[in-house]
Amino acid sequence: MKTGLHQHQVLKQELRINPRLYQAMDLLYMPLLDLQQHLKQELLGNPFLELLEPEEEQEPVVAEPKPEKEKTGDDEPDWEKILLDNGSDSTSSGVRDLSESSEYVEPVSVQSKDLDDYLREQVQMLDLTPRQHLLAEEFLGNIGEDGYLQAPLEEIVRGVNQVLHEHADKIEGDVDVPEYTLQDAEEMLRIIQTLDPPGVGARDLRECLL
Repeated sequence: MKTGLHQHQVLKQELRINPRLYQAMDLLYMPLLDLQQHLKQELLGNPFLELLEPEEEQEPVVAEPKPEKEKTGDDEPDWEKILLDNGSDSTSSGVRDLSESSEYVEPVSVQSKDLDDYLREQVQMLDLTPRQHLLAEEFLGNIGEDGYLQAPLEEIVRGVNQVLHEHADKIEGDVDVPEYTLQDAEEMLRIIQTLDPPGVGARDLRECLL
């Protein structure tokens, strides 16, 4: 018969519960009177503890819905100013005043507001001529929900010039309508791309990261 010492490795799982968990469970099932007495003892023993009285629940104030504003003629673009504008006061005005105007844009969570509405609010705060606003509207109409510009600049120029000529017939007399150029579109794109959120109006990922 062989005798000797032998070593064996045995894996054993043991569940250990945090003592604080036991204490929390005891407090959870403790009768109200005992709980109050326990809290008093804790307050006497620890001067850093403070008993806070529960605040009275206040009824939520329900805001009355505001009636929607009726659309009036004031909301329509001033086509006479747009058509008769020779473009001399071009998008450089918007670029010059963009830094000053953008300082007053209140940060708004894009999740709580439609991106199109959010961009339009910022454009309205820029110092743009009616002619520039029309071109900006054409840009905003071609920006997708992901913030990317969905149409090439040439297509945007054709679209805004078509709108321009459609309304030229409403002006009495022989009117020489100055068309938008690709340079106008490029300058307006630079303005759009400075709006919030960053990367809006980009045509590709590289432009979005610039």
